[in-house]
Amino acid sequence: MRRGSAVTYLLDQRRAWLAKISSTSSGNVETGSRQLELLDRLTLDVRAGRIHTFELTHPKPVTIFVTD
Repeated sequence: MRRGSAVTYLLDQRRAWLAKISSTSSGNVETGSRQLELLDRLTLDVRAGRIHTFELTHPKPVTIFVTD
């Protein structure tokens, strides 16, 4: 996946987590905030070219290989 597409994918995942957290009134907010922090860090690292492979496990396992 190209770097721009990987960043777009990560931002879409982040939006989905924000929606899930806001729709759940008594859910596990701590897990959601940790996931958001992970997605924020990954987005920055992919943009900067520091990470070329990453794996997300929620909602389904996926491995992303970033190309330039």
